[in-house]
Amino acid sequence: MTRSSGGAARTALRRPCRQQGDLVSFKEGKSRSVLARVAAVAAVTGLGVLGLATPASADITIQQYVALGDSYASGVGAGDYLADDGCYRSANAYPRQAATELGERLWFEACSGARVEDVVANQLNHLYEVNTEHVTIGVGGNDAGFSTVLGACAGTDTALCEAAIANARNIITTSLPDELDDLYTRVRNRAFSAEIVVVGNPRLFNETACAGALAITPAEQALLNDAADLLAETTAAVAADHGFDFADPRAAFDGHGVCSADPWILGYTGNVESFHPNAAGQDAYTDVVLPLLDY
Repeated sequence: MTRSSGGAARTALRRPCRQQGDLVSFKEGKSRSVLARVAAVAAVTGLGVLGLATPASADITIQQYVALGDSYASGVGAGDYLADDGCYRSANAYPRQAATELGERLWFEACSGARVEDVVANQLNHLYEVNTEHVTIGVGGNDAGFSTVLGACAGTDTALCEAAIANARNIITTSLPDELDDLYTRVRNRAFSAEIVVVGNPRLFNETACAGALAITPAEQALLNDAADLLAETTAAVAADHGFDFADPRAAFDGHGVCSADPWILGYTGNVESFHPNAAGQDAYTDVVLPLLDY
């Protein structure tokens, strides 16, 4: 499968264009929907709609998409980074692609290295009650310490690798669910009318040997992939508890892991991009995420 098919797939997912005689475009229809929400909020709070027509709310009809998360959401590994701020937000990342398809303003908050607590502390400022239309949340791998686990598994000490994986699995099943529950509650409370999609991570490895795998054996790769499955299943369960859709990229990435003939995940590169999706991988993410965003 080549990534050129992704653009065609996304084109097919778009709503059909209205005929020339139609009076209301799709985005105009969404703007009217937002105005209806404004009126509803005004009624509940005792405010008049005219009272909301201030400079601060002049763009209240502009639908907005907020992308939260860690390096997999920011696009580390996909190149063409937008700023030298340490977050490695890529122009090729799925939030940028999805925002373009949706025709919405993007608040690109995802940042390399983020844990759940970092998302809570630093990434929620642009969630709004009315005109936040879409939110994606992709976080949890750093909380489980996956970068540390990969470091422990690089080399020949299988016992060290297995112990690191066991520790990650313990975090995933004990502390991570409560942290995700708190985050998802905060996001819903701040953007109560938004479509919220939780985005998971793929399995990293093809379970074969190659130079880019840093001597992580096929057996160790299988254990790492099992831990990735546990993270996905745990995250999906908490998302379901909140009524959020879960965008699961694992099937899409099958056959495209590290050491595959057509990798969508980089192997060891000597820098922060190691073991992250490349531009083709971010295209694959877009194909998984976009159908779950109501547009």
